[in-house]
Amino acid sequence: MTHAPRRPASSDLPMIVALVSTFLTTRILIVASLRLEQVAFVANDVSYYGYYLWKLLEQGDTSVMVEYPVPAVWILQGLYALGGGWQTWTPVYAVFFLLLDAVVAVTFYRRGNAGGAWFWILFTGAQGGILWYRFDLIPAALVAWACLLVARRPAVAGGLVGLGAAIKLWPALLIGPMLAPDPRRGSARRRLVGFLVVGGALAAASLITSGWARSASPITWQSERGLQIESVPAMPLMILRTFTDNPSWNVFLSDYNALELEGPGVGLMLKVATALTAATILATVLLTVRLVRNLRRAPQAVVVEAVLLAVLTVVLATVISNKTLSPQYICWLGGPVAALLVLRTSGWLRRHVLVLAVSFVLVGALTQFAYPWGAYGIMAIPLGSGPETSVLVLRNLALISLTAYTAGLTWRASRSHAPDPSDCG
Repeated sequence: MTHAPRRPASSDLPMIVALVSTFLTTRILIVASLRLEQVAFVANDVSYYGYYLWKLLEQGDTSVMVEYPVPAVWILQGLYALGGGWQTWTPVYAVFFLLLDAVVAVTFYRRGNAGGAWFWILFTGAQGGILWYRFDLIPAALVAWACLLVARRPAVAGGLVGLGAAIKLWPALLIGPMLAPDPRRGSARRRLVGFLVVGGALAAASLITSGWARSASPITWQSERGLQIESVPAMPLMILRTFTDNPSWNVFLSDYNALELEGPGVGLMLKVATALTAATILATVLLTVRLVRNLRRAPQAVVVEAVLLAVLTVVLATVISNKTLSPQYICWLGGPVAALLVLRTSGWLRRHVLVLAVSFVLVGALTQFAYPWGAYGIMAIPLGSGPETSVLVLRNLALISLTAYTAGLTWRASRSHAPDPSDCG
């Protein structure tokens, strides 16, 4: 089911050359595209981070960067110092995330199946350079590694999820599905302990160094944000805005440095987003209970694939319910899919995993087209541009469909199961 890291054999050389060539070619194309004025603004976020880190570190202004968890700010401070400060750190920042992207791909390759590496390279490449200029690739990488280690190193897997939660909050939900039992006695407990030790230590460090108000500020900040134009809850209003020639809806850059929507129905859709978020939390709890109850007697192979499908379902539900769906959030989805491609999954599941892999690469490409390439058209005033808005709508409909599809697969994989060696054939 799982594979220990191995040294590449000489027969692997053509595959390694193909993987490296594909990685370098796609990344060179991204670098070339970012030189175009139409999309060069993607790099602006690093300047945003740099300016406020300068205010925090050199002017002592503790009122800035409160939207980010304290451990995330520590990471940004480290990159800021490594890059030599506000004026010079952008290349260092981008190269760090480029290298992180490569390291995750190498990790999947070394698990004994190139499918995960191929998917990761194509999936992140399809999303473009935005992953180098925001920091969501860090929690995405941590979740990817946790998915790989969920069976072999349960305590480490739980610790990685705890670290991801300390940096970006949303991975905290994933510890639920990881509580599923398996024949390796105590694995679920070790995952929970790893999660609590790492997450608890970072939470305590945040409280000690920054206090309660600052530690809780990311949640407060998030709750006060408006309806972002790329989000699924905003989709009906974006359709009305663009395709009914109705100028009632305005797109603006909010105080939260996000493109948000104002106009009729925005309040209602914010309530819908809140309800969907609550439903996601409830669904995570119910799914966790189902996994724990139904998989006590299942083979480890069946348990792991059910856990990975459940993790993917929870992440998808988190994304589509979010009122602030930013384009870089799509990278969160890559880890569970790549891990499923690495595993020897049950016969019934293999075709579905390939469908998921192809679908998510297409979702990544649609996301890059919507932002940055189609951003000006989508936010055009007074009405959005039809082609660009259509791509955004198509991307969101794909995410909704994939959520339902993955939830169905998870439900099937987590059915009550008696040991049957043929089930993993």
